[in-house]
Amino acid sequence: MIPLRKTIRPLVQRVLKKVRRRAAIPPFTPDMTIDQAWNAHPKAPSIFAAHHLPSCDGCSVRFEETLAEAAEAYGIDLDSFLTQLNTLRL
Repeated sequence: MIPLRKTIRPLVQRVLKKVRRRAAIPPFTPDMTIDQAWNAHPKAPSIFAAHHLPSCDGCSVRFEETLAEAAEAYGIDLDSFLTQLNTLRL
């Protein structure tokens, strides 16, 4: 019985760690700032880059801007952008 417990416990701990990590990611919403969205998930910057919102210091993107403001200012389809960001939560 003890060897089974030693085998199952690490598996259960790994699953719980994944579930907790997923639950910690907030939903991406139009009123979320770029900074909040950028830091909410490690893969979020790649979605920003796909929509031509780079992370360079010389860029005109303001990190206190909301996602809705950025979408309007840079001609990004907000619904598509949010959908792609929210797929990171799955």
